Amino acid sequence: MRYPYRCTDCGPFEVHKDMSQSSRPEPCPDCGTVIDGQDYGAKRVNGFVSTEGDWSGGKRVIQLPAQHPDHHVTSKREMERVYKKHGINMDTGHFVSKEAQIKATVPVHKRRGTTPQAVGGIDS
Repeated sequence: MRYPYRCTDCGPFEVHKDMSQSSRPEPCPDCGTVIDGQDYGAKRVNGFVSTEGDWSGGKRVIQLPAQHPDHHVTSKREMERVYKKHGINMDTGHFVSKEAQIKATVPVHKRRGTTPQAVGGIDS
């Protein structure tokens, strides 16, 4: 299984280990600081995107719908660009505002105009 951890200096990382070892402290792969507990916020939010491991297959940006052109990224740099472009916080995986979420997930034709049908009152 994959377990998310967060180093206060280096940021998030994941460790692959058996469930029986899930409570074992893990060292940060960058600086070596031993992290005692998992990053439970990353599990709960489900916004954590691993920056470690093999990027050849790419990774999903789960906050965006499957048909979105930025739904699939193939590098850490691209993931950071997509998160910044769509207003997604790198640490929590949450959108920074409701407007950012609407802009990233609601098609333009459904959010134009100032009519009551405009989702969230957002005009493009």
